[in-house]
Amino acid sequence: MRKFIKWALIVVASTVALLVVLCISMSDTRRFFLLQATNAARAGTWEDDPKNWFRAFNEEPPADVSVVRSKYWRSNHFTDEFVYYFEVQASAAWRDAFLKKRNVELISPPAAATYRMNNHSDLAPDWFVPGPAEKYDVWDKAGHCGSIWMDKTNGHVFFYDQQV
Repeated sequence: MRKFIKWALIVVASTVALLVVLCISMSDTRRFFLLQATNAARAGTWEDDPKNWFRAFNEEPPADVSVVRSKYWRSNHFTDEFVYYFEVQASAAWRDAFLKKRNVELISPPAAATYRMNNHSDLAPDWFVPGPAEKYDVWDKAGHCGSIWMDKTNGHVFFYDQQV
């Protein structure tokens, strides 16, 4: 039994040493670690930060959109991982274009309640879709993580998306 343990330790140590040598000898290793450092600097959580719209859409907010509240989270992973939440007040034209661009469908009120339960991240702020599901028109697309909630009383648009 002792010989088996000794042999297993030698195999594991040799494999680890080989992987270390391969990683060091690869020309892209330095770029990989630089990318990791860059991603760590870009990671974080921002609430009601004026830059959240740019973080989410890589553009300034349109003139007919007023961001009421926002939350944006980005991981430090080397892949692009994020979750964002917005409450906006926007023109009807912007809302219609936003829905069309996302290619979403209106969800029935009973299904909307389950969408909130199933697709609602633990990161969701308290202000995101605070009322009962019946208070909103809910738009979504099959197989997509985010959804769009339109308040029937004040016209505010709540939406979130995630890529994790």
